[in-house]
Amino acid sequence: PDEDIRLLAKLTNRYNELLGKRKAMDFSMIQTMTYDLLKANPQILECIQNSVKYIMVDEYQDTNCIQEKLMFMLAEKHGNICVVGDDDQGMYRFRGATIRNILEFPKKFPEGKCEKIYLDINFRSQPDIIRFYSDYMEHPPFDWENYRFEKHITAGRSDIKIGSSVFHCNGEEEIFRLLKQMKSDGRITDYNQTAFLFRSVKSNEALELMQYLEENGIPVYSPRSELFFMRDEVKQLIGLLILCFADYFSDLRKNSFIHGIYDILRNYYKECVGAASILVKADMTLHDYICEESKAIKSADDKTLLDVFYKIISFEPFRTLLSADLNDTAVNVRAARNIAEVSRIISRFSRLHDMYRITEALPEQFFNVYMKFLFIDGIGEYEDNAEYAPHGCVSFMTIHQSKGLEFPIVIVGSLGNSPRAQTDPLMLSAELKYFSRGQFEPYECIKLFDFRRLYYTAFSRAKDMLILNSKGDCHYFEREIDILPDARDIPCNISVSAVKKNNFKRVYSFTSHISIYDSCPQQYKYYKELGMAQHKMLHTSIGSIVHETLESMNKYIIGGGNDVDEQLLREWFSICCGEIEASTGYSLDVEQKENALSHVLCYYRNRGEDILSVWKSEEEINLILPEFILQGIIDLIEYDKDTDTLEIIDFKTGPKPDVEHYPESIDHYRRQLEIYAYLAEKRFRKPVTGMKLYYTSVFEGNPWIVFEYNKDNIDGAIAELTKTIKNIESRNFTESCRNTYSCHYCDMKYFCNKKEIPEEFK
Repeated sequence: PDEDIRLLAKLTNRYNELLGKRKAMDFSMIQTMTYDLLKANPQILECIQNSVKYIMVDEYQDTNCIQEKLMFMLAEKHGNICVVGDDDQGMYRFRGATIRNILEFPKKFPEGKCEKIYLDINFRSQPDIIRFYSDYMEHPPFDWENYRFEKHITAGRSDIKIGSSVFHCNGEEEIFRLLKQMKSDGRITDYNQTAFLFRSVKSNEALELMQYLEENGIPVYSPRSELFFMRDEVKQLIGLLILCFADYFSDLRKNSFIHGIYDILRNYYKECVGAASILVKADMTLHDYICEESKAIKSADDKTLLDVFYKIISFEPFRTLLSADLNDTAVNVRAARNIAEVSRIISRFSRLHDMYRITEALPEQFFNVYMKFLFIDGIGEYEDNAEYAPHGCVSFMTIHQSKGLEFPIVIVGSLGNSPRAQTDPLMLSAELKYFSRGQFEPYECIKLFDFRRLYYTAFSRAKDMLILNSKGDCHYFEREIDILPDARDIPCNISVSAVKKNNFKRVYSFTSHISIYDSCPQQYKYYKELGMAQHKMLHTSIGSIVHETLESMNKYIIGGGNDVDEQLLREWFSICCGEIEASTGYSLDVEQKENALSHVLCYYRNRGEDILSVWKSEEEINLILPEFILQGIIDLIEYDKDTDTLEIIDFKTGPKPDVEHYPESIDHYRRQLEIYAYLAEKRFRKPVTGMKLYYTSVFEGNPWIVFEYNKDNIDGAIAELTKTIKNIESRNFTESCRNTYSCHYCDMKYFCNKKEIPEEFK
């Protein structure tokens, strides 16, 4: 065992080395380092303690040791802590959570100092459902001892129904008939009123039921079933990509690789090629493209895998799939979202393997190394966090996934499962030797406790109806199932409520949302809604380096530094270059770096002593409005103490437009600054008297464009912005490009048949 623990230590050290090289931290490290930093810096800790008067923690049963230590450290000064939780729903032991925190919480304070408030009225479920899951927890085949708070839950709904709300059914056919009957007689109006909960949605039981329902016309939303690689559109795309690499395709047929692959993956790739070949035979244009591309790839030195992907999706069936109405059901939009996921897979591969350009080694690195791990581990499909129950589909979820949610009808599966130990022997050995505090619950009881808590969480998701679906041996639920009425006897007059609307407010910013939609609604659909990966263009990298270097300078001044010189600027510039090259994969040549640096130095020289007027830099402002959250990141805010007013400045690295002859060329920027002015006034409660653009590319002459502050114009800009956001939220993406310049850098230009760049932008 000691040798195993030494190996574990080596793996941990290696993992930490890799994180250090990438300047990254995982979540556990963030928490631990925060605790250590505060402990080592009592002055900073005292400052935070003085400012934190109240702490409230929800889902306290899911907290871990370091989180509890942090909380009590921050609350030490004032001692005002409120925690909310349900020990019966403690189900995150696998990530370090312990039920100990909530059960022992009252003991952290002197006798009588910790007030308990019992939230024992349930406003979600019908009384029969509450009775059922309360009985399930109160009468287990073991003794809870002191590892559970006693509870007496009562129903608080105003529409209490007398009679049975918990039923039992048996298998796929019964479930299908029940759902069809309830839909046809109006007891449910949308399939999304029903959720199926399993221990794992990748289990045979879940997959077989999903297949049965879909084959019989009931759509299923199950993004975590990891069926991504089994979808037709994914197989076709992978197959077409393989066909573009003639040498790799030949090696695949001969099974002759430098980096070998498992038979299961090789057979999958053959299946993908077969699916792609059907498309190629049916479409001569696609056939000709694949033939041309397979020849061109061998000699191209600037082509990327993402280039090939975007050309492929301009053909059918991908063109039709990507044209899907995003207001349609999740199942009907699924293919479009999976195509977008393929683009993100390619983009991540390019960054992680540092293979942006196609080389001889790329095909094996992509298909045999990178994709191998994705195929083995599986990939989930799209989930909309703002819409947990998409219309038109029943939902398949893991019990863990359903935590905190509620559904009118809940059908619980995985009843053939049994309690099983979650602790790995090696981890247990390390825990006993090195953890700061010992195990709380008896090891032999943990699997029984956790099993009970898991299914209690599942049962308590139901609002109007709870159904236990037994398939095969359900030994651990025999007592419960035996006393339940059959689901075939559910009364015809039983009422089922609609899915609760989610009042989720989305965040919108001018540059990331409004300007994209106003330029091209379809571009917004592909990049923002579907999330298709984009090339990190060279011009973007240059602009980012200039912006980040100026930000470093401004924040240094805000922090009290007044000794800025050109040497410091060069150092900041070098650091920013390295960070941006690491994140985008694009390396600027010497001439491009000198050009970008000249932008920075020219700004410094032009502004002189005025650089010390900086008040805020890269200031993020979020304003909560009735229907959405408006966000802006302002490059620079300067404050005039004499007049108590603000000026906002936005940096532009492109060429300064000819305002005299083309005044409309800056309307877009005027609107941007008007929105920023609105945000700044709301946030800081100080008037904005100046709105300016500074063009860092102007080395001689006037780099400024100054806009007059006008409240009526600002009100008009906010009205236009609100109209745009309403179009986005209604998913109105039918209009095409309104700004021809947008096509210049758009990867979807092949899809839109806009490959040619307008003469004025060349």
